[in-house]
Amino acid sequence: MEQIEQIKQKIDLVELIGGFVPLKKAGRNFKGLCPFHSEKTPSFMVSPQLQIFKCFGCGIAGDAIEFLKQYERMDFWEAAEYLANKAGVKLKRTTLGPDEALRKRLYDLHAQAGEFYHFLLTSHLRGKVARDYLKSRGIGPKAIKAFKIGFSPLDPVGITQFLTKKGFQGQEMTQAGLALVSRYQPNQFLDRFRGRLIFPLHDHRGNSVGFSGRLIPGLLKNEDNLGKYINSPETLVYHKGKSLFGLWLTKEEIKKKNQALVVEGELDLISPWQMGVKNIVAIKGTAFAEDQIRLIKRFADKLVLALDEDVAGNQAALRGIQLAQSEGLEIQALDLKGRFKDPDEAAQKNPQFFKKAVSKPLPVWDYVIKTIIKKYQREKKELSIAEKKKILVETLPFLVNISNEVEKDYYLRKTAKLLVVSENAVLLEAEKVWQKTASSAAAFQIPVSLEKEPISLHRELIEGYLLGLILVLNKPQKYFKKEITSLFKTYRFLRIFKLAKKFARSNKNFKPGEFLSFLSAELKKPFVESFLKIQNQEVNQKEIKQTISTLKKLGLKEEMEKLSIELALAEKRQEEKKINSLERKFAALARELVAVRSQE
Repeated sequence: MEQIEQIKQKIDLVELIGGFVPLKKAGRNFKGLCPFHSEKTPSFMVSPQLQIFKCFGCGIAGDAIEFLKQYERMDFWEAAEYLANKAGVKLKRTTLGPDEALRKRLYDLHAQAGEFYHFLLTSHLRGKVARDYLKSRGIGPKAIKAFKIGFSPLDPVGITQFLTKKGFQGQEMTQAGLALVSRYQPNQFLDRFRGRLIFPLHDHRGNSVGFSGRLIPGLLKNEDNLGKYINSPETLVYHKGKSLFGLWLTKEEIKKKNQALVVEGELDLISPWQMGVKNIVAIKGTAFAEDQIRLIKRFADKLVLALDEDVAGNQAALRGIQLAQSEGLEIQALDLKGRFKDPDEAAQKNPQFFKKAVSKPLPVWDYVIKTIIKKYQREKKELSIAEKKKILVETLPFLVNISNEVEKDYYLRKTAKLLVVSENAVLLEAEKVWQKTASSAAAFQIPVSLEKEPISLHRELIEGYLLGLILVLNKPQKYFKKEITSLFKTYRFLRIFKLAKKFARSNKNFKPGEFLSFLSAELKKPFVESFLKIQNQEVNQKEIKQTISTLKKLGLKEEMEKLSIELALAEKRQEEKKINSLERKFAALARELVAVRSQE
């Protein structure tokens, strides 16, 4: 592990994290919005001294490797190799963990299989049927090459025989979700995707993780009973809810434009990509998963959704919209004005119209309301009362859950105007829907404890603050006195303070980063939290003195409270001798408290 520590020392954590998350200088540290949970006020801190990050909102913390594990979903050695490459160091390893070794094998297996499928499509006679189909769909050579589109022939063992020659075992092919075991011959492995057009699936770092296979009309028997698309199952490397088709190719354009156009399928992505709309990704299906939203949020703050016209009937899609808004993303919708069924058709048949639609999307709730009204209005000029009621039934459950109150009020009043009904009537109906929603949700809420916070919490906060103030100093030695050590009553802070005193004896200049590695695992977290809470570039000695004074006063008051309780018991028992002793001690503490206050 010495080499890992050397690699981490060569990495500037602020620069590393700043490449993924916007950071601003905040005293000694850097601050930004946490990439791991939704927040509007920055609570994510990065310390250049400690080479540690910490979010005071969700609690996630760690070093460069931990950041990559959390943010990029890398395992330990993937993160270490990434940092080693960045630092220009060759990482030496002797063994791999079982999951890590299998993950690497699966990446390689998918990459090899993808090359095989791509070769069959582009260079083999068997691929002609797939090439002809792609040509009929307007997909050209550049897109075929860029997305590594392939073809799996009807031969059920072609891919498995190829991979066997490459050194892969049948069990690995099934673990990858690429092959199925023959029901007739247990030792024979069959291509899951045979007879289909192949779209390789990659994670956002470009690792090959799976495949999506699309039917080619007329090629397979009983195709009416088969799904148009089949996808790789969940595996060690592929998770549907965490993947976005095309992101590995389009993420830089998404970042550049700060906007992602989100479509439903591979061809809905590839056709717009061919005509220059390259800030685009595809989800598998119509519903957003939380991890997909957070993945997009790394690259853009704005989403343009290519929604189905029956958006009101798609509850999963609408929940995804609400989830994306809760993560702070600005959501708009692509309006094809009913002229085309999807982005693929629009991009192929009328590129200029499509580009204009992409450049002028509608705010998402405008699109939802417009689409629902259109469903009932059709060619009629006026809506009946019954139709207006149905429209409200479909729109209100979503409008009442808009988190921003100004936005919610705007759309409720706009709906009333479009339906030509009074705003008051719509607001009353919205209130009914809200109460029904709230009462349903209440049944699942966990009761919040009404117990008061422990008395020691106030002391812990002050002790942690004092610890941070002292240990950010280059030379904190003058504060390592017995009288200051005695102020720490919280065990973890007392242990850290004593260890800092010991560490400082052999280190003339106190380096927090080196001291951090000196601490045991259970003490690192409270030290990092205390350290990162100190924002001032130069710690004010007066502030340290005031904090010491505050702790002294707190300690004296705590002692006086204990004496008060003992005194009350002694008076109840009429123990005159004890009463006199306690009163003298109480008076002495009171004089000491006055003296501390006079020194402030």
